[in-house]
Amino acid sequence: MRNLFDTRPKSSRGELYDREDELKFLDRVVDRPLIVVLGIRRIGKTSLLKAFLEPYNGIYIDLRGAGTHIELYERLSEGISSGLGKLRRFLEGIRGISIMGVSVSIKWRGQDSISLLGLLEELNRRGRFIVVFDEAQEVRPVLSAELRRVIAYSYDNLGNITIVLSGSQIGLMENFMGLGNVNSPLFGRYAVRLVVPRFTSDQSREFLTIGFREAGVQPPADVLEEAVAFFDGIPGWLVHFGRSYVDGIMDMGEIKERAVSIAMSELSRLSRRERAVLKAIANGAVTWGSARRLAEEYLGETIPKSTLTRIVNKLEALSIIKDYKFLDNVYMEAAKQLKLT
Repeated sequence: MRNLFDTRPKSSRGELYDREDELKFLDRVVDRPLIVVLGIRRIGKTSLLKAFLEPYNGIYIDLRGAGTHIELYERLSEGISSGLGKLRRFLEGIRGISIMGVSVSIKWRGQDSISLLGLLEELNRRGRFIVVFDEAQEVRPVLSAELRRVIAYSYDNLGNITIVLSGSQIGLMENFMGLGNVNSPLFGRYAVRLVVPRFTSDQSREFLTIGFREAGVQPPADVLEEAVAFFDGIPGWLVHFGRSYVDGIMDMGEIKERAVSIAMSELSRLSRRERAVLKAIANGAVTWGSARRLAEEYLGETIPKSTLTRIVNKLEALSIIKDYKFLDNVYMEAAKQLKLT
């Protein structure tokens, strides 16, 4: 039985709820050299991509925070190890790859080593292979430049390799790829794009109904409707609500506050001025001018015009806001509570 309220990413197609259209699209373009999957935080990209890989030879690599070669090859090793049951025969005999029980070690420097590019070339010789780089926009320089060069080479020369780039910070992902930047190795390449949508109200309601039925719990209709409205079709938050309720936290205010606390911990990493601008937008600023005035009032200092523009552009690139509107109700509530000291 699938468990819709399992907080871990799904890994098989049978575990997913209502992503048939997205899976059909990805299956249709699986032989393209470059696929880009975008969507805001907690929209379910990781579950979708892991489930997509199920019938194919491929690996999922989480690149969040990777900035060194050591971290890159650690993530690569983890990705291969997690799919080793299916990939063992595909990988046997590749120089630099040591299979030890249920895990894989990669030698990436010295004699008999293999680079990421070398590995892709070996995989290309063995047949169709999919490599998913999740949250690729978070890779730090100089590693990000190397990754772009590897992807560009694969695009041009490795006909059996499909690269999937996925990210929740949509503007930063566009900047990372640089498909329209003449200085980027990926300039001019065509990428197939999929933007993962949020659930409709009906889908959210059905998702929760099925999840609660699986758990043998039936919350009151008004509680269900409040959750559908507040969490606004974002699967990760719907799972947060369902899991919390099933585990005995039945006060909607407490469930919301726990979600808001999670969002606040993420937003607290922003600079003081960025938090002030975000707080201003959360409290009703809907134009550049009103956001500037309210943020300055919060801070007790002026914000240069160029600085404010840069901040707004960054908040949009992070997929927190769009046109002075929040993309997630939870983050809007969290922004209202941000501390500026």
